[in-house]
Amino acid sequence: MTTVAIPVQTARRKARTLRRHRWWVPLFFIGPALVLQVTFLFVPLANTFILAFTNASTIGGGTFTGLANFKELAADGAFWHAVGRTFLYMLIAVPILTVLSTALAVLVNTRLRGSGVVRSLLFSPMVLPLAVIAVVFQYLLNSDGLVNQILQGLHIVSGPVPFLNDPTLALLSLTMVTVWKGCALYTLITVAALQNVSPELDEAGQLDGAGWLRRTLSVTLPQIRGTTIMITILASIATLRVFTEPFVITGGGPGDATETIVVYLFQKGIAPGTDAGYASAISLVLFAFVLSVSAVSWLLSRKARS
Repeated sequence: MTTVAIPVQTARRKARTLRRHRWWVPLFFIGPALVLQVTFLFVPLANTFILAFTNASTIGGGTFTGLANFKELAADGAFWHAVGRTFLYMLIAVPILTVLSTALAVLVNTRLRGSGVVRSLLFSPMVLPLAVIAVVFQYLLNSDGLVNQILQGLHIVSGPVPFLNDPTLALLSLTMVTVWKGCALYTLITVAALQNVSPELDEAGQLDGAGWLRRTLSVTLPQIRGTTIMITILASIATLRVFTEPFVITGGGPGDATETIVVYLFQKGIAPGTDAGYASAISLVLFAFVLSVSAVSWLLSRKARS
């Protein structure tokens, strides 16, 4: 009996020792990530919320003003014009991104000769910084840029096309830059989803005499509906927060034709303006827009699944 009791006591002692010293192990793993999240996410978010109710500037100071910034924002016509342009930007870019990335993913996932080369070319935008892409497209789309030189050299147009100088064409051109950059990521996500599609259902459709297009539309795409909805939500959020394309390529111009919410926020709070309180109020409104778009997309996807 003594022989049995000694191992049991030893095991209990070891268990108490592990319980006493194991509590810090999870903190050891999540600690660095937690510090980064608190430093660069939660603290700035809390600071933005506080500044939105003050008249602080980017160089410091400021007093509590209550809802004064939001009242001024509600009557700010330039801000609401930027909101309208941003939502127009989203309405143009998101459907194109969703449809194009899905179509390219189906094409890349199909075992055709040369699909490996297409896949490499398709994913190349992912390795380039967005600022570099914006500078390249600025060179391509200028009045004396490469695109206009090719069009005039082929006698397709008689004069340079004002891709960046016409208000309508400028917004459309920036939208295409966003599509070109974002399509690679969303295609990659969709390809990963297609890898999990059951091949048995496709084979069953083939035995029933359905063609490739019919099988794709009726069998394959319904199985990745959740991924397609997720891409729509991600693309919507990305276009609501678009900044680099209009800021680098057009500077918000011509006039204010391509001035989005984030560009307007930058101009008010950083350069040339220094009204940190007003810019923080714009940030909170933008945050509300993002949450609203995400909630609407989620409700629509839930309704579609039911």
